[in-house]
Amino acid sequence: MHIPRYLENFHPPLETSPLIDATSWVDEELFWPAFLYHVGMARSAPAAFDADVADLDVYLENFERPDVWPVFTVPIGGGMMHLVVCNLPDDSGIHWVLDAKVRAALRRLADVSGGYHPGPGLPWPLLPREPAHLLTALPAMGTREVPEGVPAVVAESLRAIGAMKRVEELADDLLRHRACVLLQ
Repeated sequence: MHIPRYLENFHPPLETSPLIDATSWVDEELFWPAFLYHVGMARSAPAAFDADVADLDVYLENFERPDVWPVFTVPIGGGMMHLVVCNLPDDSGIHWVLDAKVRAALRRLADVSGGYHPGPGLPWPLLPREPAHLLTALPAMGTREVPEGVPAVVAESLRAIGAMKRVEELADDLLRHRACVLLQ
């Protein structure tokens, strides 16, 4: 997998690309509880999916290998956003890489509405509507103030991907723990 200019930002440079397209993982049974727990920082995710904790611990290793960095690509704002699970041994984290079309959409929103100012997250109007894309992009979204109706949309998306228990609690957990690093 290649994301233009992304790996060029690492010093010292990486000898080989650890990036892998992990988009197909969304079809695996333990993906969503693991992803929402690890990336979304939602401690309530395993319970919402009735996931076996021992199995989940094993699955979570997929997100922590230093030689393999999962990449999830989401259409947003007419372009693509890549979520990269960066597993550098001393500097791991979640990186959000926006392509030129997403950056152009951000500029248009700022010019047209005047209400969006670049900050720590993407503007709420760019939140995807398809459940899997919405939940993948959610940690990168918005300011601390969540627009009215978003918690219900998040809960509906969670149900669509298989959450069964305490869904509203998980939706609140995900909205409360949004954090991101937006890169070029």
